[in-house]
Order: sequence, then structure tokens, then C-alpha cells
Amino acid sequence: MATNMTLGEEAAAAAPVSPAKMEKGSEKKKPVTIEDKFASLFIDPAINKMSQQMQGAFKELDALSKQMEKEREEKWKMRHIKGRQDIPGPLEGSGQKLEDIISLIEDLVMYEDEEKEKKAMASPEHLDDAAHISMISQGLAAYISTLDTDQLQKLSTRVLSDTTLWLSRLFRFNDASAYYHNDDREGLIRICRLVLHNKYEKYGNEGFNALYTKPPVIYVSGAARPGLGQFICFQLGLPLSSLCTVPCNTMFGSQHTMDIASLERLIKDDVASSKIPLLLVANAGTPLAGHTDNINRLREICDEHKIWLHVEGDNLAALPLGAPPSSVLSAKKANSITLTPSVWLGLPAVPAVTLYKVADPATSLAAGLSSSQVHEKLSALPLWVTLQFMGQKGIVKKVKHAADLSLQMAQRLNTLSTIHLNDSSKPNENENEIVMQGSLKEVLGQTIKLFLQDDVVSTVVVFRYDEDKGKPGLEKAPYSGQQENENPEKSMRSTYDSFNRWLSEKLKAASPKVKIDLIETDHDGVCLRFSPLQSVAYKGTTSDDVNEFIEVLEKLVVQLNNTLKSREAFEKEIEERESLAIVEVPNFAGLGAVQLTPQLWKSQLDDQPDSGKSEIDALNSDLVSRLQTMDDGYLFSSQKSNNDTICVGIGVLTSAVEVEDLVDVIQTVGKEVEDSSKFLETMAEVIRKGIDAANEELRKENEEKIMEEGVLRQIPWVGPLVNWWSPLPKDTTLKGRSLNLSSGELESTESTYKYHMQIQQGSPSPSPKKVSADKFEESPSSPDKEEIPCEEQEKSNPDQTSEETKEIEGTVVTVTSSNDTEETEANVEEER
Repeated sequence: MATNMTLGEEAAAAAPVSPAKMEKGSEKKKPVTIEDKFASLFIDPAINKMSQQMQGAFKELDALSKQMEKEREEKWKMRHIKGRQDIPGPLEGSGQKLEDIISLIEDLVMYEDEEKEKKAMASPEHLDDAAHISMISQGLAAYISTLDTDQLQKLSTRVLSDTTLWLSRLFRFNDASAYYHNDDREGLIRICRLVLHNKYEKYGNEGFNALYTKPPVIYVSGAARPGLGQFICFQLGLPLSSLCTVPCNTMFGSQHTMDIASLERLIKDDVASSKIPLLLVANAGTPLAGHTDNINRLREICDEHKIWLHVEGDNLAALPLGAPPSSVLSAKKANSITLTPSVWLGLPAVPAVTLYKVADPATSLAAGLSSSQVHEKLSALPLWVTLQFMGQKGIVKKVKHAADLSLQMAQRLNTLSTIHLNDSSKPNENENEIVMQGSLKEVLGQTIKLFLQDDVVSTVVVFRYDEDKGKPGLEKAPYSGQQENENPEKSMRSTYDSFNRWLSEKLKAASPKVKIDLIETDHDGVCLRFSPLQSVAYKGTTSDDVNEFIEVLEKLVVQLNNTLKSREAFEKEIEERESLAIVEVPNFAGLGAVQLTPQLWKSQLDDQPDSGKSEIDALNSDLVSRLQTMDDGYLFSSQKSNNDTICVGIGVLTSAVEVEDLVDVIQTVGKEVEDSSKFLETMAEVIRKGIDAANEELRKENEEKIMEEGVLRQIPWVGPLVNWWSPLPKDTTLKGRSLNLSSGELESTESTYKYHMQIQQGSPSPSPKKVSADKFEESPSSPDKEEIPCEEQEKSNPDQTSEETKEIEGTVVTVTSSNDTEETEANVEEER
């Protein structure tokens, strides 16, 4: 048999080996065992084959990983992104086409959520030629910034000086400098820094240390925009103690204007506390109601205490008019004013402007109001171009159009008896005339009113739906605002607030070109505001749009009047129905809210456990679903009551509906829901679980009783002898259990057998009385019972038989045992 020999073995066999080496090699050579042969024949080939397979699998995984990585990169490079993505993809090295980028912007606008639900693109706002020129000027300013430095310096200086001169003359603020800024609050911040440099000589070098001994105080009206004072302190690095909020009038004058007497008192207190009054911010048109402070009187106070007066507000837009109101015209006496032409004239991307008067240019440079940077001066270029395009007549025309719309709206609203206008919004056509009619007292009252009103005009119309102005009621003096808490009608304020919220939603949907804002004031509550100066330039509102708005409002007011008149009858009808109840729903506008509650749970609704409330929610949800399928289903909606349970909300009556018929429909459908199989199954399940729990407790109690009595008492013939020798106490008889459906808890029936009546757990026990056998045998059961007495007693003697009866009467299920019944009958016979 031939043997296999490797190359090394052949070389070793051919080489001569000495006897000593052969002897040594023979000692190291090991004999080949069977295990080695088995491994070389079977295990090694299997391992080699497995390693080859694993190498192939690794290669396939590498290829799959590379393919997935390639697909991932392709997804990142998709040209059309569907939906907004928080994490952008990698920036392409070769760039993208402009068409693709614009398509991407469209997708980002139209797909607003991650679910990629496409919404219709909102129609663009009304933009006139001046608005388009303003947007083009932005690109023109960027192109001009690439010019040579000399040309750019010359052009920017010309643009800045021309624009400042035009604005100062147009808004009657002569000899003023201008600061252009994007944030309309930034100009006020720079003005505060300017005044700090004027008041504190060492402020530029020492900073806050110069303010330590005599801290500054900034006065802001309580009717100013929210957070304005805090923003000033944060930007200047001042503590909040440097902010003083001046309250508004409470007795005389508008309740949205600054109280002059309170301001004087606050200034005197600050001066006495070694503080320096720094700046006063007045309003020529408050953000909410558009009222103007008494700027003439504020100017006198500021001059007396050397305080800088700054004025801002939308009513400053009336300064370019030929005959501006005197209350607004007095703003030219201020030290600085802030203008927002982008809002008033409908010019997008146009900066706000702060005009100020200062004698030392160095302080304005230190405060950041002026800059030598050429590119910052070019920010006035869009305004420079649009002012020349519109001209003075075009600017006056836009402002006058907004004022005319405001007057038209106020006059039309004043004809509606249930629409109440704000004091400054009421039109007064004969404001400069004194009618010599009536008594001397009336004539003097008109004269005093004429001198005190100071030509108060506002371009903002604030109104609300309230009770009928022609309705006779309690007359109240205008200065007795504090007596409002005693008014019995104040309880209806929340109702009117909810109606005004509903009215705002309907008007926005029906008249989109007339912009209506929903505001809330401390004195009037929820109101609606029409500010044409802020919206007409972008909405393109016309006189016909206002008339159409009034027509829609009149229809909605009729619906609200019908709903309000029917509320009292609706509440009376609901009170007469057993299973229905009126519930309170916050901020709900409509006829009212009703909750379907079974008679079993109606008395203890607030004390219901979570399981009981969930059943009530299920009933009312089913009731709402069935009512919405009817003809007048739009009236019904699911609401959350104050106790966090679901109820049925009946909305505003849009047509003539009989309240009695409406309540009958709700009760009929509610009865069907209450008698449905689902509700009955739920009640049956509650009863079944209660009976099982009662039986389990009674079984355990019976076992414990047997263990206490002992084994001898359970043996026949022996038990009676032991009971005769050592009788059991009378109070060892087992008592049953009662299931309270309202609370879902098991209670003992000890009081039931003791006083022969069912007693609620937690109520005081009645005094024991003797009950005659006739009264006891009647066992009158009240239909309003809410307990289920369940009794059971295990057999203590095998010879005795017990009988268990279950009786269902309405909502009462009783489980009794024969031993207890016999004992009760024996007690009755003994009493006889």
C-alpha cells in the first residue's frame, strides 16, 4: 500500500541522519491517534467549508451595506422635498438650479406638517404698486452696496439726509434726526441710552457704577404693549426696580389713558428716594383701544422734572393730514417719536423710523443712533424710493382712507342696539357745537364736556355684543366705575364674552377682507377691534367691504338675540326633565349645555368614582352622535363641563326653533340611549360583580365564625347540647352586604336589620324604635333606592337547610338567608 509523503518528509528521508539524532527524534515524535485521524477526515473539512460560507456571507453584507448607503445618499439628493424636514440634507457640491429651489420653497409652504398633507396655498395679500416697488428696492440696495466706496458714501449720505428731511416735515417733527431700525422697539432702546449719556456724565466710562448712587427710573403706561418695560430693562441691563408702570384712569377720562395725578405722585416719590426720573413713554394710540394720552399735560410735567418724553402709537399716522386732531398734533412737542410706515402705508420690508431732537451729535453717536457705516445708511433706500413714488398726496390718501373706513364702521355699528362701542370709537358729528336746548344744567354739561374731550379721535374701532342699549335698566354715572361689582348683570359677562368669541370666528370666515382682532380688556371683557390703519394697506378693504361686513353682522346679531331670549325657557324645560341637567361649560357660546344623567346617579354626580364618570361620558357621547345625525344636528356638539365630564352643547340658534320641541327631542333620544342594551349590560355587570364580592366576603366571615365557635358546636346532637350549656351571644349572627350603585362600594346591612330601614353609609343612625308587625310585613320599597342589600349565611348545621333568594325590583337586588329571616320574625312575635 502506497503512503503519502510531504515534501519535508522526503527531504528528511533523503538526508543522512546520525544515530544520536535518530534516537532524539524518535523520542519527540508522537503517535497518531484515532481522534486525530477523525478530525483530519471530518472536522477540518467542515470547518474549512463553514469559513468559506461565512466569507461569502460577509461579502454579500458588505455589498448590501454599500447599496443602502448609496440609496440613502440618493434620497438626500432628491430635488423635490415633500414636507418640512427639521434636518436638512447635505449641501450639493455642484449646486442646484433656481427652478428647483423655488419649487422647494413652494413645497415648504404648502406642506406644513410631517404627515405630508397638502394644504391650499393661501392667497397673497393685497399689494399695490408702492408695495412692489418697496420689495424691488431691497434688491436695488444690495446691488448698490457693491459700488466703489466713494460713490457709495456719496449716495448713502444723500439717501439718508433726504429721507430724514421728508419724514420730519411730513410728520410735523422739524429739525429732527432719524434712526432706521427693523425692530420697532430698538429705537426706544437707543433713545434710553441717549438720555443716560445726557443725565450721567460718567456713564460712558464707568457704566453701571455711575447709576449706583442715583438709579434711573423709566415710566411706562399700564396700557402700553405687553412686556415693553421689561424689554427696555433687559436690553439696557437695568434692574426691574428702574421700571415704573403708571396706572390708567379709573374715575375720570378714558380707562386706557395714563392717570396724570398718579404720574405726578410717582415722580415726587422717586425724587424723594434719590432717584432720577429718566424717560416717559406716552401713547398716541394704545395697542388695544387706540386711545391717546394727554400729551400736552405730560409735556408740562416732563419740562418741570426734566424728563425725556417719547411718543409712539398708530395715531401718529394722522399727522400728515391737513387738519390732524389736536390730541395727536401735540405729539410734535415730544423729544422723540417712533413711526412705522411699513404698517401704515403697506410697504413690506421697510424699516421703522425713530425721529429725535438732540443738540450734541456726539451723544447720539455714543448711543448708537447714528453710524458711519455706509451699508447701514442704505437701509433707508427702500423708504427713500417709495416716498418719492407715492408723494405727499399718496401718503395722505392712504391714511385718510383708513380714517374714513374707521368712521364708517363706527357709524354703522352705532345703529345696532346690542352692539356697544368704546368711548373713543363713538362718532360725534356735532362735537364742536353746543345745542342751546333743555335746562341750564344740560347746557352747562355740554359745555364742560366739549372742553374736556380735547378732540379725542381714534382710528381704532372697538365694539362688543352686549345687552340691548334700549332696554330700561339702572342708570349709573360715568365716574362710578367701581360700582360695577354691585351690578346684578355682571353674572352675564361670561356669557357675553363667549358670544363675542363666537361672533369673531363667524365674522372672520364670512368677511375675510375686513380684519377683526379679538382682544380682552379688564373693564369691558372680550371685545372685537377693527384697526384699518394696520390692515387696509395689505387687505385692500373698501367701503363696500365694510357694508357687507355690517350686513353679515346684523344677521349674526339676530341669531344671538334669539338664542339669548330662549336661554331662560330652555333652562326651565330642562329642570322639568328627570334625566337631564344643566351644566356649566367654560367659554361655550350657545343656548346651553345639557348632560344626560341616569336618575340613579343624578344626586351624587360630583362624588362619582372614575368608573361612574366614564359611564356618564359614554352615554353623553352616544347621545351627541345620535343627535348630530338628525336634521338640526349642526346645533349639537360634544363639550367638557366644569366637572370634567362630557355633555351635550346646544349652539347658537340659526333659525326659529321651538325650545320645548328641542328639549323633547333631546329627552327622547336620551331615553333611547339610556335604555340601550349597552347601558343595561353595564348595569348588569356592576350588579353581578357586587353580588359575587358580597358572597365572597360572607363566605370568609362564616369560616371565621366557625373557627371561633369551635368544632363541637358543628357536630350533630353534640352542638345543641353545647349551645344549651354555653349559649352563644346574640350579636354573633351574620349580617349581609349591600352594594351602593352610586359609589360601587359594599356596605354592611347591620343597620338595616337593627332599624328596619336602609340607611346610607356615613349618615347618622336613627334612634331605635319599635316597629309593628304590620308595618314590617309591608316592606315598602322606594323607587329612589340606590343600594343593593346582599345577604348570605353559610349552613352551620348539615341538617339545617338554607334558602337563598334573589329579588330584583328596579335597581334593588337582595340576597337573604333563612336564618336571619326566622330570627327577625321571632323578634317581631316577641314584641307582640
